[in-house]
Amino acid sequence: MRRETRINLIFLVAFVIVALPGAVILFRKKLDPTAHRLDQPDPVLSRLPYMSPLPAPPGVKWIVPDRTQSWVRSLTTPVPTLSAAPPGPQWEPVISPDHLLQVLAAERLSSGERLTLIVWRDLPQAGASDFAITADGSAASVARVKATPVPPEVRHELVMAGFVRPPKEVVLLEVDLPQLPPANPHRVEFSGTRPGSTAHAAVEFKNPEWPSTQGSRAP
Repeated sequence: MRRETRINLIFLVAFVIVALPGAVILFRKKLDPTAHRLDQPDPVLSRLPYMSPLPAPPGVKWIVPDRTQSWVRSLTTPVPTLSAAPPGPQWEPVISPDHLLQVLAAERLSSGERLTLIVWRDLPQAGASDFAITADGSAASVARVKATPVPPEVRHELVMAGFVRPPKEVVLLEVDLPQLPPANPHRVEFSGTRPGSTAHAAVEFKNPEWPSTQGSRAP
């Protein structure tokens, strides 16, 4: 084999190795019926899933994807998922302005009240001591911490809706506190206590129409 032929062959093999991953990505995009055409520019995002982190384009509309909503609601069953909208068919998440902390549910227990919170961030091996939570300025007790994987179909839906890197798992927190006063709204503040953690969020919510759920879930 001539020297020039050998050099050309080595160059060709190296080029194929470098170009192959991009070709595979383009091929997969071509097979996706929901993707835009490759000869068109990327669409300007006008809608994003409600838990997408900030910053966001000006005038973006926050949406609740269907599969995501069904999955979120299943996390609190049989306790109803808390909505920021008035009672009715429309459901709006109760979420902090930075889209990190969401109040999923509130239920009344014999010893006080319990809030179920979701932290929309990957926090591996999180424990109760990693969080400090207050409700209306009073310290709350973290009764349970559960790392919950986000189902693949939900992550796919979020990616297709514009959330490029949704978390692979979220953190569910069950927080116990004394009975809240009837005055609305209430303010929940959340902070991470791990060394170097900058997680902090605050969210306000209103008392729901309290269901008779005492004893419906294991503490």
